[in-house]
Amino acid sequence: MTAAERLYQLIQTFPESQITQVLHFAEFLHQKQLSLAQPKAIPLGTLTGLRDIAKRADAIQKMRGLLKTDQPVPTDQEVVAMLETQRMEKYL
Repeated sequence: MTAAERLYQLIQTFPESQITQVLHFAEFLHQKQLSLAQPKAIPLGTLTGLRDIAKRADAIQKMRGLLKTDQPVPTDQEVVAMLETQRMEKYL
């Protein structure tokens, strides 16, 4: 008797809820097998995320530059304006 035949016999004794769980597990294994056979693609948004990280790093460097000079510390309003500019660039 093959494994598929044994599985079929066993599943016939299960209630519907357990059959559904077995089906979900089998679908999961099928998707896992398909994903291993296909080459890995770059997930959507990955490069966009890197661009946002670079922008954030640039903003941090600018702020660090303020600390290294004789310039005064930015006011709360200036910080709010900087954050708003960064959000506008990110979301618009």
